[in-house]
Amino acid sequence: MKRFHIKGARALVAAAAAFAVSFAVAQQPAAPAAGPAGSNPGEVKILKLTDFNDYKQKAKSITGKTSQKSRVWGVFDVTFQTVPQWIDSMTITYMVMLFNPKADAKKNEKQLTLMQTTVEYADVAQDREHKAGAVVLPAALLRLGEPIGFSASISVAGKEVASQGVARGPLASHKEWWKEDAVLNSPNVQRRDSYMVDRMDSPFQLVDPDDYELSR
Repeated sequence: MKRFHIKGARALVAAAAAFAVSFAVAQQPAAPAAGPAGSNPGEVKILKLTDFNDYKQKAKSITGKTSQKSRVWGVFDVTFQTVPQWIDSMTITYMVMLFNPKADAKKNEKQLTLMQTTVEYADVAQDREHKAGAVVLPAALLRLGEPIGFSASISVAGKEVASQGVARGPLASHKEWWKEDAVLNSPNVQRRDSYMVDRMDSPFQLVDPDDYELSR
C-alpha cells in the first residue's frame, strides 16, 4: 500500500505541474496580428530627398527641347526602398516651405508659404530604389519665394512608416519642422496647397516615366 501511495502522489504532483504549465501558457497574451506589408518597422526606408541645389527644372516639349520662354518649376523627389514583395497601397505626403524676405506685411503678405499634397501609390513592388515626387508651380517660385524646406512622409494603412526632411535658412534650427506645430501654425506662415501638384499631374510625368511610381 505504501508503494501505491508514493506512486500516486508522484503522479498527482506531475499532473499538477503539467496543468500549471499549460495554464500559464494559456494565460499569456496573444501576439499582436501582423500589419499589412510595409507597415512594420524597417520595411520602408527613405534614402534621399531632392536638395536645394537641383530642384529647379525646365519642362521639355514632346520634341525634347525647351522653349525660349520656358519657366522654372520646382521638382521635388523622394527616393526610397521597400522590403515586402508587394505593398498594396501607400501614401506620401509632401511639404514644401517657401521664404520671401521681401514680403510686404502692409499688403497682407507673409514671408513663409507652406504647401502640402498627399499622393496615393498602389501595388508597390519590392525594390531597392523607388522614386516619387511632387512639383511646385512656376508662379509659386516667382511670387512666393525660394524653398527653405522640403519633407516627405510615407504611410501604410494610415500609419507613418518613414519620414524625412531637409531645411535651411529660418528652418535650419528645426530638426523636424514638418511635424512642429510652432512652425506649421506660425502666424507668419500662409497655406497655398494648390501651388503644389503630384508629379504625374505635371509636364514631368513624361520625363523618365519608368523611374517613378505611378499614382492612383
